[in-house]
Amino acid sequence: MKEKRHADQGAIVFLRFSQQPDWAGEMFPRLKEALTDLTLELKVQRKKIKIIPVRLADDRLLLLYPGLTPRRALMITGRLQVVYSRRVATRGGLSPDFRTNVIGYGPGEKEMTAFLRLVFHHFLPETESTEKDSGAVEELLTTLVPHIAESYLLLDQAQNLALCDDVSGLPNHRAAQTVLGEKLNKSLKEQAPFSILFVDGDNLRQYNDVSYQKGNCMIRKLGEILASQLRRGDFLARWFSGDEFLIVLPGADRRKAVRVGERLRLLVEETTRDWLFPITISVGVASFPEDGKNLEELLRKAEEANALAKKSGKNQVCEARACYGESAAAVYQKKKTC
Repeated sequence: MKEKRHADQGAIVFLRFSQQPDWAGEMFPRLKEALTDLTLELKVQRKKIKIIPVRLADDRLLLLYPGLTPRRALMITGRLQVVYSRRVATRGGLSPDFRTNVIGYGPGEKEMTAFLRLVFHHFLPETESTEKDSGAVEELLTTLVPHIAESYLLLDQAQNLALCDDVSGLPNHRAAQTVLGEKLNKSLKEQAPFSILFVDGDNLRQYNDVSYQKGNCMIRKLGEILASQLRRGDFLARWFSGDEFLIVLPGADRRKAVRVGERLRLLVEETTRDWLFPITISVGVASFPEDGKNLEELLRKAEEANALAKKSGKNQVCEARACYGESAAAVYQKKKTC
């Protein structure tokens, strides 16, 4: 958990479940579904409440409520338990017993080391202890917690480096593959559309001929232009190399995706008109489910659509179906349609 997500004050709710081996493996997936249901209910009621779940053990869960009082956090947790029990009941199961405990935190506990101490204290056994025992425990926590916090931050830093492209500052190919898998699974489950745009710049070579530094600068600025027009929830990553980008548009069908692609194409053309070398982009569009029902097929068709856009003269948006002769009107150019 990152400190910036904690807010200056809030509440932590610890949930402990009665263990039943026959359903233990399904407990957390169902609880995650219940959390999604509750979030949607709160959104409909125009209540903006952030809930950050953290799995602590097989039978324990931590819910972090930034900005909420302990009393309010308990009320929301009670609603979560109701939603969870309802989901379990619809599948013919028995809801487990929940044991809850809540603590509040303030600005003093926001820092990672202090926050971890607060959490670890919750796991200490509730037994009578001597002053000497308490002192030994505090000394142990004082010694261990900073090292644990430092290890966590180093691991988080390493993960960010592994998933971030150092030229554009955007998520890289590895991160994009993860997000694509998540979006596809969600769309399969909800039978909802989503689309991907494969974007490739048309002018990188001109900048690289000046210097690779100029080429990298162009890639970074192009990424910024593309990011400026995306909705919250959309995802942009630099693809394998050069000025290739991948955009994921959750909930967007083919028509919406083509409109987004065309808007980005026009924006890049207009924004870079006064650059050293004005640049343009070619965009390939592939949509779920009509262009593919698995990740490999969708990516392949988006890349093929992009290749067709390049072959047809660049600076245009091309749908995947154009690659298979379904519609000659699936290629969009400035001022004319192929």
